[in-house]
Amino acid sequence: MAEIDRRILVVDDEPVIRKLLARILERADFSVVVAEDGLDGLEKLRTDASIRLIVSDLRMPKCGGLEFVRRAIGEFKRDFEFILLTGDGDKSDAIEALRLGVREFLDKPVERADLEAAVFKAQERLLEHDREHERVRKLEIENFSKSQTLDEINRKLGGAEEELIDRLSLISQYRDIETAEHCVRVGLYSQLLADMAGLDANTQRTIRLAGILHDIGKVGVPDDVLLKEGSLTDCEFEVMQRHTEIGYSMLNSSHNPVLQQAAVIARHHHEKWTGNGYCTGLVGEDIPIIARIVSIADVYDALRSSRRYKPPFGHDAAVSIITKGDGRTAPDMFDPTLLGLFAEHHHRFENIFDSMPDQLV
Repeated sequence: MAEIDRRILVVDDEPVIRKLLARILERADFSVVVAEDGLDGLEKLRTDASIRLIVSDLRMPKCGGLEFVRRAIGEFKRDFEFILLTGDGDKSDAIEALRLGVREFLDKPVERADLEAAVFKAQERLLEHDREHERVRKLEIENFSKSQTLDEINRKLGGAEEELIDRLSLISQYRDIETAEHCVRVGLYSQLLADMAGLDANTQRTIRLAGILHDIGKVGVPDDVLLKEGSLTDCEFEVMQRHTEIGYSMLNSSHNPVLQQAAVIARHHHEKWTGNGYCTGLVGEDIPIIARIVSIADVYDALRSSRRYKPPFGHDAAVSIITKGDGRTAPDMFDPTLLGLFAEHHHRFENIFDSMPDQLV
């Protein structure tokens, strides 16, 4: 295993604890860097770009664990895995840390076996991130290489179609005052899930492009509903639901196969496996599979994204809401086979989200 994967930062304001944690990790064959608080930890990260594994106390003077995590994520453009050490009074902070994407928590005093297990799991997640980034990089190179061999006319037509989809998606994004990245990410998640589900390459490409337009119908929703800060009334929610039929009407008359599929997605991406979705209340496999796929993709990205009515959730929190439920979202809303694929490969969705952060339109 590469040396970069064996570097680990230990952040704790108590010298005895720092020394104990460092000794355990060194015996597990890690190269340990220590810091006495969050500010010192940030400085260590600035001077050593190889550090991505971090064990940190939650309660520290000057710069505590939560602030340290926030600043590290905001300042450094690299994948991190944080393991936070928590006490009895840290539960509310632990929930906030989950929203930031922290996956591992250990109660103090820390047991050696628990620390080693947490670090090895975190290390494996980093390696999986690296494998996924490499897979995407190779795929981009392969696609670029293939594109050079395409007929010039087909290449131009394909590019025109993709640009058309992108331009159309911007209509809804300017209107909804959200981000174009949300629509593009939904398309990418959908292509990924279609691939996992064994759909053919042409369908995968179509769902990536068509998925971008899933919310195009929002251009027909009045401002007082679309742009409302906070929860909608029952009447307002009925108005909001109309965006599925509006989108279908906008796209359904096209002879372009991508836009035809986009019309199906626009109409049915809020259907639920149990039959209590909208706009037609389809049940189970009666819901077109492309809409079932986009449904999971759309919910995941909506949870991860900041909205006028809610803050963004971290990856683990979003996965938990989708796979376990939170009172508003429930796992029985989704195709169980597709949900199983999402649960097994959810970090690949995280990689897409992290690779394309929101930008203001």
